Amino acid sequence: MKITKTPTDDHQLKVTAEFEPELLEQFKHRAARKLAQRTKIPGFRPGKAPYNMILTYLGEATVTREALELMLDDVYPKVLDAEGIKPYGPGNLDNIPSEDPPTFEFTIPLEPEVELEGLDALSKKYEPTVITDEQVQNFIDSMRREQATIVPLETPAAEGNLVFLNLQATDSALPESEEAQLIKPTPQQILIPSNSEERASEWPFKGFARSFIGHKAGETLDFTHDYPEDSENKDFAGKKLHFKVDLQSVKGLELPAVDEEFIKKVSAAEDVPAFEKSVREHLEHEALHEYEDAYYLELVDQLRKQAVIKYPPQMLANEEDQVLHRIEHDLSHRKLDLDLYLKLRKTDRDTFINEEVKPTALNRLERSLIMEALTRQYEIKVGEAEMQEEISRVIDNLIYSGDFEAIQKELGKKKFAESVSMEAANRALEKAIRVQLRKMADPDSVAAVVTEAAADEAEPEKPAAKPRKKAAAPKTEKPAPAAQAEEAKPAKPRKTSKAKAAD
Repeated sequence: MKITKTPTDDHQLKVTAEFEPELLEQFKHRAARKLAQRTKIPGFRPGKAPYNMILTYLGEATVTREALELMLDDVYPKVLDAEGIKPYGPGNLDNIPSEDPPTFEFTIPLEPEVELEGLDALSKKYEPTVITDEQVQNFIDSMRREQATIVPLETPAAEGNLVFLNLQATDSALPESEEAQLIKPTPQQILIPSNSEERASEWPFKGFARSFIGHKAGETLDFTHDYPEDSENKDFAGKKLHFKVDLQSVKGLELPAVDEEFIKKVSAAEDVPAFEKSVREHLEHEALHEYEDAYYLELVDQLRKQAVIKYPPQMLANEEDQVLHRIEHDLSHRKLDLDLYLKLRKTDRDTFINEEVKPTALNRLERSLIMEALTRQYEIKVGEAEMQEEISRVIDNLIYSGDFEAIQKELGKKKFAESVSMEAANRALEKAIRVQLRKMADPDSVAAVVTEAAADEAEPEKPAAKPRKKAAAPKTEKPAPAAQAEEAKPAKPRKTSKAKAAD
């Protein structure tokens, strides 16, 4: 066996493997026996015809073609083993330039490689958001609004009022046409938030709801808004939109008092102090989750900028397929398919894939490769206790969401158990990698956590009751574009198999 290898720029290997002619002859005999089993040759029982008769009856080209396929299945893994080649996935047979001697030309995608740089320089203070009394009160007020009585008003709109309106918007740079209309006439119900309750993610832009303060029902408002080139709203980025709003009615909310009756409706707490405490803990949990996703993603991206990352194009293509599949799956839960979604976005499939799916897939793939490299570099392992804790958490989440029985029935008990274990392993490994990242970026904060944990174990405290449900804060918010939402998810290790139980 004579082998030559040529690496390519896209992390693949061009391999030419030449074999002795006698080897092909052996496989021709094997191929002839196989073909004879399924071919009726006059005068012979299946599989009993001599080799020369099979060649004469079927033709040597047919036997040789079958022999080359059999030979390929046999020699390809031997080529990989002999040369120590670690493929990412199946190789491609490019050509058979010669049958005498038998020669194969392959292109083999290689396993990804990551060289981490700048590990010692990784730095970012771990400073989670502190929940203020005002945020607690705002959340409680949002829960009160859900229980409020709506009353019509003759007065101008003010903070805390509901406004009912009809909204449309056009691209100011285009002449009047269907193409220029970016938002078709749409009825909206909007709660006017306070300054502290405003969100950057408010749709169609921050400050939209508060622009109706001082206006009465029956008025028509015309105004424009300039969207920056880097706007998160891809449909409006870099455009000046002309808005026309017909203000149809203004209504007030009569909020219930925060008393025992109200608390029983919205919480499991026993009294007002316990209720307020449970709200604070809920907000702290949500804020910590959001902060940590952003914190660790930034650390991974710091390493990603300095690392040398190599992977074959097939790997990125697979990630693109997965991202698109997840987007279609998420859309199905919103009673949409991709074609309708693209029509609503006024874009086409190719543009969507090139501008949103591919960048998302690239980010997710490279981040996951960085996390895998960290797992190897620091020999990160997951213990049995951590696995069991995550399995319990996954099951609790499914029960809480109400999806447990439906998913178990759909998958079957065995596959369901495997899926739960796989998800738990991914979560446990991700958590362990995050601990390592934080040790590198802000070691003092990890030491403080260990000290606090020891104190908590010495004097455990019974947690306060949590709110029964998360009330939506006042907002006018459109869901993020599907690909953008997919990219916003925290980076995860690429393979569950990387999670190892500690010895």
